[in-house]
Amino acid sequence: MKNKVLFPKIFLLLTLAILISSCIKNDNLIEGDAKVRFFQAASTDTTQSFYLNGIQIGNPVAYGTNTSYVVVAGDSAYNITTRNINTGSDVASLKDQTFKIGQNYSVFYYKEKAGDPATLKVYTDDVKPDLDSAKLTFLNLGYTLGSSVVITDSTNTAKPVESTIAYGAIKTFKVKVNKNMKFAFKLTNPTATNPPPAVSRLDSLNINNGRVYLILFDGDKKGELKNRIISAN
Repeated sequence: MKNKVLFPKIFLLLTLAILISSCIKNDNLIEGDAKVRFFQAASTDTTQSFYLNGIQIGNPVAYGTNTSYVVVAGDSAYNITTRNINTGSDVASLKDQTFKIGQNYSVFYYKEKAGDPATLKVYTDDVKPDLDSAKLTFLNLGYTLGSSVVITDSTNTAKPVESTIAYGAIKTFKVKVNKNMKFAFKLTNPTATNPPPAVSRLDSLNINNGRVYLILFDGDKKGELKNRIISAN
């Protein structure tokens, strides 16, 4: 008699487990939702709080930092706003932004010139990994730099390959990470600082195959090149 009662309960629990697991995909992304993260990339501005439809998302974001991905309802319209933590005043806004179901997004608070007001820009993140390589997306938001950034791939030391990335541009590479892989960065028109400030390079010590990275180029208040290596998975 006990078995007759027990078996239906076990079957019910297994059915519920299957239904719940079938709704989950993309690293805890619930079907019907999207993921969004927020960056403060304006070196001449202060810490900002980010809001979606008037609701604050996470903690205030200081220059040079970002939030983790947060889950939001997909295919819904959002008004994105930032607020200066010192004055409490709204600074930048973007209306009627839709985040598609199953997609990942990055929202950047940035400037085009030092004297310009800040604005917001949304990028769709390609977070699908390749197991045998690393996916590198380079984004240049260094509005204080005054010149483009040179990316030097010296994996082949005999024939290093250089490419430039202008302000506002974005480039994506797939690379095989091994002990020979090296990417270095400099300005096309370096500042007068001597020696120039060190800029973190990419090698097998800080990136791995099977991962997706955003490399964000930025400039400090003095116009010196900075970069950040941010994992997306």
